[in-house]
Amino acid sequence: MPVKAAFMQLSSCWGCHQSLLNAHLDLQPVLSELDIVYWPFFFDYKLSSLKERKDGEIALGFVEGHIRTEQDKENAQLMRKKCKILIALGTCANYGSVAGLGNLFDKEELLKGKYQDVPSINKDSGSDVGPDEFENITPITDKVYTLPQLVDIDIKIPGCPPRTENIVSLIIYLLGAAAPGPKNRNQNEVVCQKCPLNTEGCLLDKGELCFGSITAAGCTLMCPKEGDPCVGCYKETVKVGKRSKQLLDMLSLNEDFDKITVIDIQKFLMLYLGASDLEFAYIKSDPIQRLAKEPDTFKEKIVNNIKTLEFSHTKSEIINNILGLLLYKLKDNPDFKYSQKTVCSTCDRQIIDKVFTEIKRDYEGLPSTDKCLLEEGYICMGPATQAGCGTICPNKGNAPCIGCYGPPGNVQDQGIRFLTTYSSLAQLDANTIKEKLIDPVGIFYKFTLASSILGQKVKENK
Repeated sequence: MPVKAAFMQLSSCWGCHQSLLNAHLDLQPVLSELDIVYWPFFFDYKLSSLKERKDGEIALGFVEGHIRTEQDKENAQLMRKKCKILIALGTCANYGSVAGLGNLFDKEELLKGKYQDVPSINKDSGSDVGPDEFENITPITDKVYTLPQLVDIDIKIPGCPPRTENIVSLIIYLLGAAAPGPKNRNQNEVVCQKCPLNTEGCLLDKGELCFGSITAAGCTLMCPKEGDPCVGCYKETVKVGKRSKQLLDMLSLNEDFDKITVIDIQKFLMLYLGASDLEFAYIKSDPIQRLAKEPDTFKEKIVNNIKTLEFSHTKSEIINNILGLLLYKLKDNPDFKYSQKTVCSTCDRQIIDKVFTEIKRDYEGLPSTDKCLLEEGYICMGPATQAGCGTICPNKGNAPCIGCYGPPGNVQDQGIRFLTTYSSLAQLDANTIKEKLIDPVGIFYKFTLASSILGQKVKENK
């Protein structure tokens, strides 16, 4: 049965939707799995039709654009209300993009500059807008907001625009996650019931982690036959096995996991929970990503007299407790890693000295095609920009990265991260850097000012 989906545009250029359409005929098998109930870009659906739908009726909601008008704000809240999964599509939605630089000015300054002081207005003809006439202009918000600043977001996919492959891959993943799973999966039984080690030689009895007691039956591979633990491929069961309590008790011991165990647990969680490996997107339902990027969003509770994290993925209390305990033990473990690649890590250019001795504007000279652009003196945001774009600008365009994919997930502020990196590589005095960086905010925060620590202009109080 097709999955209901809705597409909304806030203040933006439609570039993200166009990127999706650029899949052309390859989009056909994806669209056939979607029941699109709202997409003004394509169909003449009225906003009233979206308002009339039941709350949570739509499975997938894609929102492009930043929030600049009051109508944007209402539409964002409407999509959150009607959609089970809300996806922030593109850099405008996630970080504010270039329009976010408007936050360098307050609302009154922007209106005055747009409708009164703009050079193209003939003031003698009376074509400019007076202060009393601003009420006839679409009401704008006090600043540019990102989508996550106003509503809860389930998935974030950046890019200006996101690559066509990124958007299509995400949709395919979401459709796969909603699929019923293997036909031979039996959620009324567990792996343990068919395991040859169940009566003698159980890995749990040897003190080794094995998740067969909470994993649905049906797998014919049966890893324990070869002495390897069950890693949860067939996901959760409806009825846990007798050894599930033994597993919980083992995990309740106040012992830190070693490096190998941490890796095994991360693998189990990804398989068991159907987590993605899409590095270009943040998916909140993926506990590995969430633990690495937003650990404070988990609440703590007490199980077996020890702390664990609240995690309600299944209807089984004991399974949820086991999963929560695993996540709690990973949280502060030094061996727990979630790698978030940057543009630099996917760049083909050679790094030789890791320093630069001059600063060049893009139009000064012609960069080589194989040497690091930073070393040549060009300002390249690659070290502070999330991978996922395919490194198109440096590798194919012979141009510096301008940071449109925003910061890696473990970086709060792209501008600050790049500024510290840039300063550490510079073999120049501070005055020279200051003279050459004419517009540091426009360079370092071109796409992310609205979501940054700087945020917006603050009015002085007398």
